[in-house]
Amino acid sequence: MDPTAANLSAVVGMPFSLDGKLSARAPNVSNGAMVKQYGCIIKEVGGTVSIQLADPGKGVWIPYAEGQAVVGYASGGQSWVASGPFSGCEFAVGSAGGRVFGAHIARQSGSSAKADYKAYRDGNSLSEWYWNQIPMPSVTSFSCSYVFAKVGGGGILSMTRMDVNVTSMGGSNGTISNVHKFK
Repeated sequence: MDPTAANLSAVVGMPFSLDGKLSARAPNVSNGAMVKQYGCIIKEVGGTVSIQLADPGKGVWIPYAEGQAVVGYASGGQSWVASGPFSGCEFAVGSAGGRVFGAHIARQSGSSAKADYKAYRDGNSLSEWYWNQIPMPSVTSFSCSYVFAKVGGGGILSMTRMDVNVTSMGGSNGTISNVHKFK
């Protein structure tokens, strides 16, 4: 499945799961931004939508790491960059030396992730097309968001946020509740 707003809107109400190999938190390091990415695909099978590890995959998955800034790069031929779960962290997408990158920047209290990302960005000549906080979709239920940026032609073609009502706080599996098109 191509993660466009139209395709994702068609699966609202369906169960969602994130491959455990992608949801595993990247190793916590105390100094600076971390570089980590996976090839992935998104598909709907039997009424369940899932993001799965796939090498090289149609997309690039940037994992979440508590208190960290994680930056990942497309290896070529990948048409989208994604990350999650988001419940207030920041997401950035851009280019560096002709390569597309994505970044998941944690926002926990006391975290140096934002400063670490800025230092990494400046030291590696990253140029953002987008950088913003991804809000928690609901304050009345356990929820999170996943963001998909379709890229090409030297920029973002479209961006879509998929909200999921999760089964527990900090969880990643649940039911797709809403889809928002950014661009």
